[in-house]
Amino acid sequence: MSMQTPFAAEIPEETRHLVEPLLAADSVYRLVGHKIDQVISDEDFLDMYAGEGRPAVNPVVLALVSIFQFLEKLPDRAAAEAVVMRLDWKYALRQELTWAGFHYSDLCNFRKRLLEYGREWVVFERLIAYLREQGYIKGRGKQRTDATKILGYVARLSRLELVWETIRLALDALVRADASWVGKYVPVSFVDTYSQRRWDFRVGKAKIQQRMREAGQEGYWLLEQVEGQGSDELKALVEIEQLQRVLEEQFTRGEDDTMPPRPRRQAKGDVITTPHDPEVRYGYKGGQGWVGYKLQVTETADEGPRFITDVEIVPAMRQDNQCLAAIQDRLVKRGVPPGKQYVDQAYMSGYHIADSLSKGIDLRGYVREGNLSKPEGFRLRDFEIDIEQRRAICPAGKTQVKWTRTNSSKNLTAYLAWFGSQCGSCPHFGPGLCTDRPNGRCLSINAYHDVIQARRLETDTEAFRQEMYIRAGIEGTVSEMVRSHGLRRSRYRGTRKNQLQALFGAAAVNLKRLAHRLSLLAFIRSRPQSMPVAPMA
Repeated sequence: MSMQTPFAAEIPEETRHLVEPLLAADSVYRLVGHKIDQVISDEDFLDMYAGEGRPAVNPVVLALVSIFQFLEKLPDRAAAEAVVMRLDWKYALRQELTWAGFHYSDLCNFRKRLLEYGREWVVFERLIAYLREQGYIKGRGKQRTDATKILGYVARLSRLELVWETIRLALDALVRADASWVGKYVPVSFVDTYSQRRWDFRVGKAKIQQRMREAGQEGYWLLEQVEGQGSDELKALVEIEQLQRVLEEQFTRGEDDTMPPRPRRQAKGDVITTPHDPEVRYGYKGGQGWVGYKLQVTETADEGPRFITDVEIVPAMRQDNQCLAAIQDRLVKRGVPPGKQYVDQAYMSGYHIADSLSKGIDLRGYVREGNLSKPEGFRLRDFEIDIEQRRAICPAGKTQVKWTRTNSSKNLTAYLAWFGSQCGSCPHFGPGLCTDRPNGRCLSINAYHDVIQARRLETDTEAFRQEMYIRAGIEGTVSEMVRSHGLRRSRYRGTRKNQLQALFGAAAVNLKRLAHRLSLLAFIRSRPQSMPVAPMA
């Protein structure tokens, strides 16, 4: 397809004359109609289209309609209808009143094209660049980051249902690829069993265990048939590779060809939870579990309007601190790095404080307490530790008898300080006290101990507690994205498609906030000089 229809340079006169008086001063559609060519243009999408061929719907139009969808939580069909019926949409898209729009499937095809050419970030990136150029986002200011859950566009399956459904999809893929091969090598009884979905509703625990083992044996049998008798085309099917991974994650293959299921704790983490979207994972946060993804959101926190500067979809089981470095790198690349970044405890560690400082970012947040199993007064922070002098003094005044360096990667432990048998004569020796180990207390000292201790001392001050109120504002933005723009639930399947959903949603929020800001500034400028002006939040 070719891009032969350029985006209109201005709003048609008839559309402007009829619609402009009807639009509110803070209307997003008024803002888009006036200024969108300063943000995105046809050139941003040129590499996605051929030089000749059937004309495509203009990509700027499709990009804007995609944003409007998340602005008003509309599906593709409703958005395509709004393009035809809504005057404010035609104003924003710079179209004639008689414009008949396009088929709703063009929106789906546009998203596919964005992903195919790796252009899913283009609209959001251009909007951030525009906000930076206009001075609404400034480098080395204050920003804040938080995460929220995203529910996958899938049904939640038990382990048995997961195996059954994976086998069913694999068999269905084999039938579609080579039905004659299936008829020759797969019994009719097997096809009948796995030709439709199965559920374990109201099945007893013992029966579930038995059927789980049977499903494992049948799944491995199907793999052996494909491996031994199938063509290279059948072996390369995505559904066959997925079946092999699911079986490896859910079963331990015994020497006698038994298929005992793995313990539940071993079948968690980075494992497939449904074959319909292999990238969703089980997540747990704040006492709640879900199947889907996690959304990382970063926004400005300076005085004035707050704009979202980064959004990222990550696996649900990934820890927040594992996402921090990538967030900061993207902010630096966009030219909007924070001077101070406010986060909660999940992002904080000595390593991340030091790594952030190396990028010129002061990571602000509470560091988790260490040794919480110990009583107050005998936790790690209560010991006097001097790494340069290799010395540790306990709250009772005893000095360690041994100091060793370790290469343990657990919790970035760099040193071990042993207090030895002298602890046995201490009045604080015993169960529930400092230690009851015969060889005395041993301290595991982090490689960034000094950084952590300095931050813990700072967090004890009232000034720091007052400053951290800034971080709480991100909760409102997360709530806005969830409630007003439908980002709690996935519309699509796959990480990249959900990333596109998050980017369009964040662009909608930023445009809405920019429209409100410009309207407020215009109102202030229009007031008589003698009238008092209330300070802006």
